[in-house]
Amino acid sequence: MKRSAIWIMSGVTVIISLAISGCSDKQEAVQPRFMKLTSAVYASGTLLPEEEYTVMSAVDGYLQEAYVKEGDTVRKGQALFYITSEVRQAQEQGASALVQRTLPTVAENAPVFRELQGRMEVARIKMEQDELQYNRYKRLYEEDAVSKSAYEKYYLQYQASQKDYQNLKQQYEQQTLSGRVQLQQAQNQLQLSMAQQNVGKLKSFADGVVYDIFKDEGDLVNANQRIALIGSGDMVARLSVDEDDLDKVYPGQPVLITMDAYDDKVFKARIKKVYPVLNKVEQSFRVDAMFDEALPVGIYGLNLEANIVLAENEEVMVIPRKALVKGDSVWISKDGKETMVPVQTGIADDEWVEIKGGIDKSTTVIIK
Repeated sequence: MKRSAIWIMSGVTVIISLAISGCSDKQEAVQPRFMKLTSAVYASGTLLPEEEYTVMSAVDGYLQEAYVKEGDTVRKGQALFYITSEVRQAQEQGASALVQRTLPTVAENAPVFRELQGRMEVARIKMEQDELQYNRYKRLYEEDAVSKSAYEKYYLQYQASQKDYQNLKQQYEQQTLSGRVQLQQAQNQLQLSMAQQNVGKLKSFADGVVYDIFKDEGDLVNANQRIALIGSGDMVARLSVDEDDLDKVYPGQPVLITMDAYDDKVFKARIKKVYPVLNKVEQSFRVDAMFDEALPVGIYGLNLEANIVLAENEEVMVIPRKALVKGDSVWISKDGKETMVPVQTGIADDEWVEIKGGIDKSTTVIIK
């Protein structure tokens, strides 16, 4: 939205005008005067906290409890709302029951482990007996007391019993690992369900003030739906500056702000930040200004008007702006003749322009 620059001028100035007769066009003759002239850019805006965020639910459910109300001051980490869901409660109960059912099946005294342990013990005893026989026949074979076939019989028998024992031992280890994985999965599911319950417990991310609450207790809340608005930090003036004036605005620049809520009081502020993003709808840029002093009352969203001071001079020489002609020149009357002379200009407003050189205070300027 295009906004024209406005200018602030203080001081009373009397301009002596003369009607020049005998001319076909209406003219005025004036002399430069001295006055205080201040140049500023106009901007409208809103009073908002320095930082703000929207409290949103990450899950579906019902707003069971609201621990705060509008206007409350909150601290970082403070509980704000609790979103509950029968589905999540049922999931947590089911996951807990699964853990309880899994625990007995993975204990060392579980039936499957007792059976494997018994089979392993039998296989171990047989393997040890076969090993004794194998060692005995090995010595006899080395002494040529038995045939090779007799020796190989007990060798193969020992190898088979050794393999049976190792297979049962491997089964026991695999069953143990499988039970641990099963239990871990059940516990993970329980932790996930409990975490989902904790997701419904909404806390404040920062110190601040609760400006608005959009839901009442008992209301249905969907995931990613806003519940409250919280602001933190000092109140700032969030201004919209026309894109044509952006090159005139910079951080640290003084600002004069008025608000209807504070009658005719003028608040002093300074530009804190200029955002380099164009609002294509309004053709404006966002500019934040910080107040020099704390406001009596910080009302969220209060409309305001601001003048961003560009330049301020005291007792500068000025002439009416309409006296300027193209090329920063003016018509003057000298020795009864009209002459155009160039001038050096300074700051200006809608009515007046500063003259830095080219004429002096005694010059008669003609306005055609």
